Amino acid sequence: VAEVQEHGGSSRKDANHVRFNAFREKQIEAGKKYFDPIVPAPERLHLQILSTLPDHRRAGYGSALCNWAMNLVREEGLKGMSVMASPMGCELYTRLGFVRVGSVHIHIEGDDESVNLEAMIYWNP
Repeated sequence: VAEVQEHGGSSRKDANHVRFNAFREKQIEAGKKYFDPIVPAPERLHLQILSTLPDHRRAGYGSALCNWAMNLVREEGLKGMSVMASPMGCELYTRLGFVRVGSVHIHIEGDDESVNLEAMIYWNP
């Protein structure tokens, strides 16, 4: 999330900054609550925002990107990799060996929309 801010995310006029900040805060909370007790941040890679264009879904691109990151985890000697998965992404991550360690509900008071994310982790074998 910090990388998004560093590259103009906080100044984008088309972004909903209240939602962005709520999402960022929940990501930080989830990392401390679900990931750090299992594999502290310096010892794991965190996969942030993996998505595929609708016309290219179910063609192996998401798996290829995840496999590349999983190989990087092994090559660098890291202990694991974490991700906050959307309901759509849970199937992919589960198939690749990630396990669910918690869930996060993001809702801004007064907003009609909300999102549920699954905290998932992959351990380096």
